[in-house]
Amino acid sequence: MSENSVTAGRRTLPAQVYVEAAARAAGLAVAAADTAMHAVSRAVAREASQLEVAMHAAHHEAQEAERFARWAGEWEADGISVATLANYAARAVDAAVRAQAAAGTETTAAPLRAELERPLTEQERAEKERAARREKACEEDEARAATGMDADNRNQTFMNRHFAEQYVSELGWTAGHVRVMESAATGRLYWRNGQARQAPKQDVLDGGRRLSRVRTRALHAARFLTAVRRESGARLLILSPQGRVALELARLYPQGLYADDRSAYEARYARCARSWMSSDGKKDAARRLPPLDLSALRAYRRPVTLAEQEARAQTEADGRWEDDGGPCPGVPTPRPASIVPGPDSADGFLVDPAPAAAAAELPDARVPEAERALPRPRPRARADAGQRDRSAVSPSVIRRPQRTLTAEEKRRGWDMALLNLHGALIMGITDPVPNPSAMTEEEGAWVREHAWPGYFHEIERKYAFGFARWAMCERGTCWNCLAGRCDRCVHRQRGGPHVDNNTDWVHGLRGRCVAKVIVRPGGEPCVWWCRCPCSKNAAAPAAQPSAGPVREPDDAAGLAPAPEAALDADAPKARERQQALF
Repeated sequence: MSENSVTAGRRTLPAQVYVEAAARAAGLAVAAADTAMHAVSRAVAREASQLEVAMHAAHHEAQEAERFARWAGEWEADGISVATLANYAARAVDAAVRAQAAAGTETTAAPLRAELERPLTEQERAEKERAARREKACEEDEARAATGMDADNRNQTFMNRHFAEQYVSELGWTAGHVRVMESAATGRLYWRNGQARQAPKQDVLDGGRRLSRVRTRALHAARFLTAVRRESGARLLILSPQGRVALELARLYPQGLYADDRSAYEARYARCARSWMSSDGKKDAARRLPPLDLSALRAYRRPVTLAEQEARAQTEADGRWEDDGGPCPGVPTPRPASIVPGPDSADGFLVDPAPAAAAAELPDARVPEAERALPRPRPRARADAGQRDRSAVSPSVIRRPQRTLTAEEKRRGWDMALLNLHGALIMGITDPVPNPSAMTEEEGAWVREHAWPGYFHEIERKYAFGFARWAMCERGTCWNCLAGRCDRCVHRQRGGPHVDNNTDWVHGLRGRCVAKVIVRPGGEPCVWWCRCPCSKNAAAPAAQPSAGPVREPDDAAGLAPAPEAALDADAPKARERQQALF
């Protein structure tokens, strides 16, 4: 085989070029064999023996060329690749060249090698790229139809299955443990009077099928399950983040589960037993389920199907407005707006009519005044061309309630160290406004006391209202507005709200991050707008003169509270505002 036939498989010419070249080479080889045969028939006796040898050689090469040309013509039916087709064409051309050389004729098949080695033309290159894209698109469509996921999520599924093969056997679970976890995933697993049961339906924690108490206790002790108290006295058992990942891995690789409890116990005993342990200590350690490896928690990602992606996209398209009353940065208004006159701007406000109409249908006791109309100031034209146009980056004003501190809360603020007070002012947590929560204040205090690690409390105690418990959208008034300098409001300077990445981390007993918490399932950003009622994207208000030092302690409580009328005013003076908070 010649060098050309070895490297012909690397060529990327269109398939029809190789088929035509192989057919032409076969024709030239057959013609050369016929010429050699005619020469033998006309030769004299002394030359016949030599011409017969040449005739047989040319005939053999012609058969080779025809065989490769026939294979090249049937390449699509045989399902061979274009690289193999190129090899067939190159070998047919080589056979034709050898046939012509054996017959002693002109080697007219040699130029076919140059035809096979020529570079692609622009049109052929474009057609090849289009064909490759079509083939890739067809393969992707078939894979999506079979799995219901795109390429990234299919790859993530493959990686999750690899993690499952590595970590499921280390859990020491049986099929019974998986049944308990699946019951908890449905939200119907509860514990009452020392017995685990699966309720017949959700929110009715009474009766139902019994489940293994030993397995349920072991899963709860290993923190795969979390107990939530109910008013009926029962405890609803739900999956923890670690338990959710462990259950998904066990479903992906059920071969890693043990056949029975005894084999699972023996495997845990062999894994956790140490030479320095006593016999009872080894047994106690084997009875406990080990936690899921931290590497699996960090590496596992739940794949998202195409249906879930479409549902999420539809939800985001229908409800781009945040739940607390305003748009996300850079997101246009989803509904047309109407212009109504507003009190803070001569140009009027852009008000979304749909929320106002919906609020008008509800009783006044259920709809606060701040939620009945959410004004959106229209940006003013800047007179100074050199100043940055903030209207392009500043979304509409989000009217949120502003908190008025009580006398006790003011005293707590005065007890802070000065450095922490400055930090609280910068972060806007001197007057935080908590969002509605399913937990009561007493339940939250219990969680902070019993579930939080110690290093959380160190920074939590330094601030009057805590530090780690506040989300970005729960922050209050910025430090400039508290000082009466609304012209320097932090969100006027930023040109928009301060957007957080809206993520947090679950920490283990040793302070390590074990799981990521996404506060909002849709991934919407968490936004802080200064709660001062001053305008954020209208004309800058005039700077007010300084009212003196912030701290003015009185004789009784160590501070000078402002009158109640000043606290409730829409635009209090600088001195009154400072005294109201500090």
